[in-house]
Amino acid sequence: MAVLDLIAAIAAAAVAVTVLFLAHGRHGDDRGGPRAELVRYFGVAALAALACAFLNVLEETGGGTFAAAVGNATNVLAPGLAWAGMRRLNARPAIGAISAGAGAILMLAVTYVVSLDEAILLKTAAIAAFSALTAIEARRRPVSAIGGTVLLAWAMGVFALYNAGRLILAATAGMYSPLWERVGSAEITSVASALAIVVVTAATVQMGRQLDDDPAPGTRAHDRGALRQEAAALLRVHPAVAVVVVRLPELDLIRAAHSSDRADQMLASLAAAAHAAIPDVAAGIPARDTVFLLLSADIDGGHVEDSVSEAFAATMPSIGYDDTPDLSFEHHRVDDVEGVSLLMESRRLRPRQGLAH
Repeated sequence: MAVLDLIAAIAAAAVAVTVLFLAHGRHGDDRGGPRAELVRYFGVAALAALACAFLNVLEETGGGTFAAAVGNATNVLAPGLAWAGMRRLNARPAIGAISAGAGAILMLAVTYVVSLDEAILLKTAAIAAFSALTAIEARRRPVSAIGGTVLLAWAMGVFALYNAGRLILAATAGMYSPLWERVGSAEITSVASALAIVVVTAATVQMGRQLDDDPAPGTRAHDRGALRQEAAALLRVHPAVAVVVVRLPELDLIRAAHSSDRADQMLASLAAAAHAAIPDVAAGIPARDTVFLLLSADIDGGHVEDSVSEAFAATMPSIGYDDTPDLSFEHHRVDDVEGVSLLMESRRLRPRQGLAH
């Protein structure tokens, strides 16, 4: 019976991993923002739940204290990462992942120095705490506005109450009482965990789909969508669109010498400079090293280059940069939105340039 229950938990965890990554983890995707955080945290949480289920089977078949210790650690890590992920989505990244990792490591160590029964109770308390914190975090704004968070909050809240109930039952009736065997045993807990995993997976897929449909402002996916909309608007009044692809050849060097945030700030300054220099331009950052400018096809390309370069140079002091990086311009003429999309895809999937040595 125990093995069957544990197999059910393994199946649920495997489904969670598969569905989450099939739904959101596409190769080469750079949608970024909350969607990327959702995939990262809940994907690893699902992997932790899967590892925990396998280790529980190993423990049942004679794996000893090692299997119990690692299983307890991964069991605590799964809801801990769910809580950390929700904090990340709420732009509250402090202490989340660190606390989840510290809790897992502490649980690993404690299992070796206390009895297995005491370790089970400590693990149950940690799971109840992290599950309750996840439910609370899911109801905070802004993440509470995303579809699926209500289901997630209810699932984690009920799971927290179940684990808290196990603690109360252990304190009142004992871990070897008939009531414990009917309500709080390892077999019942495996089934409850499997159900919780399935419901949480459904909630996270729903959340991810909403983020798919509405990428967060500031992400490259959002800019690609905005540029497609701008191209469609221009093509309604012009027969063709001029697409000016602006690159900073030194951007990888800036990333290496400073940081990725500094390089992103440079790209944002370039897009802002283009808006300031050419009032009717549509500008966006569809790839990690490129700014796209959309204009009517009859505009003078040389004037665009001069105006953008001068405006970009003028922004350097405001971001604390002493030098002005060179700009590279490519000019294209397209007559449909698909042409703009193909240009953006060619830049997005372009291999990263290595630094010269």
